[in-house]
Amino acid sequence: MTDQLKQFLELSESEIENIRNTTIKDRCHPVKRLLYPREGVERDFQVIKNTETALRHLKQHHTQWLMNLKPRLLNIDDYSTSSGALGEIRALGYILQAGISVESRSRDGADFWVEDNQEKVWIEVHSKQFYDEESESLENFYNDLRNERTESDRKTGLVIGEHKTVPFGKPKKDENVTANAIRKLCAIKEREHQMSTESTSILWLDFQDEGWELLDKVERVLPVRTWNGAFDSGEFWYAFYGWKDAPIFQDFRLDTVLNRVVKMGHKGRFRKSTTKLDGVIISFSRNTVILENPFSKKAIKPSLWKKLTFLPWFNFEYSYTNWPAMNLKQRIELEKQKLIELSSIEL
Repeated sequence: MTDQLKQFLELSESEIENIRNTTIKDRCHPVKRLLYPREGVERDFQVIKNTETALRHLKQHHTQWLMNLKPRLLNIDDYSTSSGALGEIRALGYILQAGISVESRSRDGADFWVEDNQEKVWIEVHSKQFYDEESESLENFYNDLRNERTESDRKTGLVIGEHKTVPFGKPKKDENVTANAIRKLCAIKEREHQMSTESTSILWLDFQDEGWELLDKVERVLPVRTWNGAFDSGEFWYAFYGWKDAPIFQDFRLDTVLNRVVKMGHKGRFRKSTTKLDGVIISFSRNTVILENPFSKKAIKPSLWKKLTFLPWFNFEYSYTNWPAMNLKQRIELEKQKLIELSSIEL
């Protein structure tokens, strides 16, 4: 698998050596992770397969675009640059695998556009990174571990460390961890200058990077999920469909009076009257989920929807789409009522 990766990216021996010699910062270098996956980590091998398949399609249709992207892939100073390039590779490759004709853009605006019945649909790709302070803290932790290892007992060479990471950064005073994650997800590309006021505009979120292993769970797109007797709000659902003062559940239990329900301090992205965003595609390692804007006036058309169902790992049952029943708005409002009722249950 990694030999194919080297071939598709046309990596020289010196380029491979440069990547191999990189150290762990807040994570392994994103390309090094694909060339030298962690033994026994199934998710690494799945992401390799996803990326390699995407590259195979790109080599057939967009070789020059891929070669133009290569300097970003090989950037060893800022790992987020390489991570972002890999997200674009998977997004464009997935679209091609679905049999959708796509054009990449080199000027200002969205990363790609597809043509649907002679109408352009804009697609902007974003590979979410750790919050800056958390990224720096994690990098310092790994540096300290390396320094301790050089001074430790040479017989064992074993150093154990523990570090608590909050990928979206520490929450504000009036927030909990879930509310903070919702706010940060809602704010992705919020300026929307890459999106159109006239054409359908879609945001593609890639969460296949190493750092998002704990968030790589499709259940997080549900309004609420349960585990071990507790209710937890779905960060992705709230980020796009939530409303101001929506109850946010975190370890909410019906067998205790100690629950504290935090209120959402802002509208979800799709409820903002100024948004140009018509849909979001979330790419996990084994699930591709689509959340559609139920209030959009330039919604994804049925002709394109049929093609989107062929995206790799497309998960229809966890997606929130207006197609084919055209009743998404009612569905969202029913979920809203359910959440309100749940928060008001007397314990």
